[in-house]
Amino acid sequence: METITTDLQVAQIIIIRILVSFVLGVIVGIERGFSHKTVGFRTLSLVCVGSTAFTLISIYGFKESDTSRVAAQIVTGIGFLGAGAILHRGYVTKGLTTATALWVAAGIGMACGTGMFVLAFIITLMALILLWVLKPFKLHLDRMFDKENGNNKPSKRKKTLIVGNENNNEEDDL
Repeated sequence: METITTDLQVAQIIIIRILVSFVLGVIVGIERGFSHKTVGFRTLSLVCVGSTAFTLISIYGFKESDTSRVAAQIVTGIGFLGAGAILHRGYVTKGLTTATALWVAAGIGMACGTGMFVLAFIITLMALILLWVLKPFKLHLDRMFDKENGNNKPSKRKKTLIVGNENNNEEDDL
């Protein structure tokens, strides 16, 4: 009877940890979705839940081995995914924030997997502050930098005329 009780307690712990991970991944991912980034709430939630799952498997599935090895492999694997999100063209590099958001989502998932909910909530809060709250400040700094260099237009977006456009409206380049 004690084994059944222990198994139910472990199952409850696992379910709670995965659900918290999912919710926090969605919260961070919603910001990326609002910013119209390709990596949004679904991807970041999957990274969070996947990291939680691997962490839980290492804790409960391999009790006789070093569980930190799985954590190291999660970091390496997410680094590989993040590298795929980064685009470099000439002097312009894009996708660093998206790659970092993937890495942070993995950290949130690992924190949830180990039961460190306070750490997971703090990381989520800090990520939201950096991604959402400080974004206008970053844009302001970009504009100031552009003015100092003699460029009155924001450097992030270049206007181009679309040939064949009936109204000859300008559209933003990527």
